[in-house]
Amino acid sequence: MSEDHEHERLAALAALISWADRRERLAEERADLVAAAWRSGSRNVAELARLARVSRDTIYADLKARSINTSARVQDPIGTEAIPREQLTAESVRPLARLVDAVARPAFGRTPNDPLTRVTTSAGRALETVADVLDPPTDQGPGWTKEELLPGLAAEGAAITHHAHRELAASAAPDELAAQTDYLHRAMLHRGRHASAQRVDVVVALPIGGSLTVRLDRDERGWTTLSGDSPLLTGEIDGLDHLEVQHALTVLSQVITRNLDEGAFVEKRKDALPGGPAIRHRLVPSNED
Repeated sequence: MSEDHEHERLAALAALISWADRRERLAEERADLVAAAWRSGSRNVAELARLARVSRDTIYADLKARSINTSARVQDPIGTEAIPREQLTAESVRPLARLVDAVARPAFGRTPNDPLTRVTTSAGRALETVADVLDPPTDQGPGWTKEELLPGLAAEGAAITHHAHRELAASAAPDELAAQTDYLHRAMLHRGRHASAQRVDVVVALPIGGSLTVRLDRDERGWTTLSGDSPLLTGEIDGLDHLEVQHALTVLSQVITRNLDEGAFVEKRKDALPGGPAIRHRLVPSNED
């Protein structure tokens, strides 16, 4: 057997062992979640099996493993004391981070530039950072305090937003994105409790020295426009540019809203805003199914 083939064989076996370990941990976690759902009052076995995507026999086995007698006339009391309410811990978050990494790493190796793969990768790193914030490593030298870790967590959140915008820009036509922006702008004002940035002038310092003023605005459709006073400003706004500019304006609006006097607001409107997107419905099975 060649060295390359031996390496492939060992890598395949390691992946199989890792999968088996994850499956065993996931089975334990599923049993905990099934038991928690049962104790909180969800006692329809068929519903639990459907939501967990396992058989009824598996649900019964999980409940038995957690010392729950499904045939008893008197069940555990339903109340806050029956539902686990532990604080978030590094021990509970870190396995999630490793699971996300195990899912994202092979996909990243095949399609590293895929937006949803990048979202998943960043989500795994964000979870790992959360675990480090909750329980900073003590054996890795400086740089692991909460204050030093949180900027990295914010950066991963920003990366998730960026790649989600990439996927949306590739999936929707410019007219759809413009209409969505226009509706969101009107909806913010319609609520009566939020300011909404319409345009902004930005003074940009240039690497070559000096500066230029750039105006970010919207046209009548809601599409982002970019104009300036220098021939150095070239190019056209694409879908990703539009989404990221509008996100930045939303953040600015939130900051400004927090610093406005109450006189800038009105009572929350109760009438529906016309011309909105279709309402999405999520079907949630009930205990009656």
